[in-house]
Amino acid sequence: MRVLKFGGSSLKTAPSMLEVGQIIMTDKERKVVVVSAVSGVTESLLQFIAQPRKEAEVREFIKKTRDLHAKLIDEAVRSEKIKEDAAARLDKKLEKLERMLYGISYLEEVTPKTKDFVQCYGERLSVILVAAMLKDQGVKAVPCDADELGIMTDGVFGAATADLDATRWSIVPKIQEMFYNGEMPIVTGFFGVGQDGSVTVFGRNGSDYSAAAIANALDAEVLEIWKDVDGFLSVDPKIVPKAVPIKTLSYDEAAELAYFGAKVLHPMTVEPARAKNIVIKVKNVFNPKAEGTSIQQKGDEQIECIKSISCMRNLAIIKVFGEGAGYRTGVMTVISQKLSDADVNIYSAVTSQTCIALLIDKKDLGLSRKLLEDIKEGFISRIETSEDWALLCIVGEGLGQSKGIASRVFNAVAMENVSVGLISAGASLVAYHFTVHLKDLERATRAVHQEFFGC
Repeated sequence: MRVLKFGGSSLKTAPSMLEVGQIIMTDKERKVVVVSAVSGVTESLLQFIAQPRKEAEVREFIKKTRDLHAKLIDEAVRSEKIKEDAAARLDKKLEKLERMLYGISYLEEVTPKTKDFVQCYGERLSVILVAAMLKDQGVKAVPCDADELGIMTDGVFGAATADLDATRWSIVPKIQEMFYNGEMPIVTGFFGVGQDGSVTVFGRNGSDYSAAAIANALDAEVLEIWKDVDGFLSVDPKIVPKAVPIKTLSYDEAAELAYFGAKVLHPMTVEPARAKNIVIKVKNVFNPKAEGTSIQQKGDEQIECIKSISCMRNLAIIKVFGEGAGYRTGVMTVISQKLSDADVNIYSAVTSQTCIALLIDKKDLGLSRKLLEDIKEGFISRIETSEDWALLCIVGEGLGQSKGIASRVFNAVAMENVSVGLISAGASLVAYHFTVHLKDLERATRAVHQEFFGC
């Protein structure tokens, strides 16, 4: 049994949707299909609720959204009966969305709860499209909303975590019944439902994580993540056009790359798959014959070499100075808790006797400084901040056992006259990372890639 997940870029035109259909129908094996919103729809939903709107704007937005999806159905589906059924389903979903948007426009307020409720509508609409397209080709496809199916979460708005045990108990009987009836579930990605019934999303690329949670619940042999790229590469091809494809990654390698900037996979996708030893295959919808990348328990260990370089841009460093700051008990706890309560993510932290340096997103810098200045414990003497930093993460299964890798990395960077900021090594056996100024990021990345890959 397999779980297949398709991204929004593969649904944005009727021909690409039909390509998805061909991939799904390559064999008769039982499968669950998970889909993202059509490319651009989630962004349009978020942009629409980001400012006060008039009733006429709501009506126009709903019409525009309906027209987009109705056009795809009309072009991808031949049967008039299936088109009519899909159109009726779209209208029913959009009617509920319209009422919510009217409520937001009247109140001129968007809570975390309503934001999650609205932004998941792209997926609720896309499953209708995919199911209709498959029905037209003879597949008994059934569109399923994650909250009705029972993908359970911890209830945290904006960045939920799947409750894997509760999800298993909820969805397995329903999906088994669909399989028994010869039906194929087409499931919304990106969101689930908390114990109180509130819709909660998994964050950017969250459909990957949804698919992993379903694969975990069903004990799937393989989880296929279909993207618009040929799997993981040795580096961002926008920086190095001759980036090398990676055939195999370990769970640890993939998790580090995803967390530190590689947008191929949602960072939390690995854990549900690892728990059941499920192989993750990342493949390209538009190049299905390409081998892609397999993610599994053990990758191909390459001593004295690295697998990939990932990058994160638009970071900032905030330094907290105080006598004995790195030594005093509880200082780091107070700081991290203060930032965590405000949903500020700390990517890395380095301490010394007099300073604690934190790497955070640039957009969080102003808020973080204000929060830390408000700490009353008295151990902070001053705070310094700097912007426009970037991070390079070096990943390889053999890094923890290899000698000389770090010297080769930093020699390559030094030859480009690039200064290194914060360095973190030892937290992972398969990765270490360091910061450089944003303006030096591409030069540093190319230098390291040239050192290890020769291009």
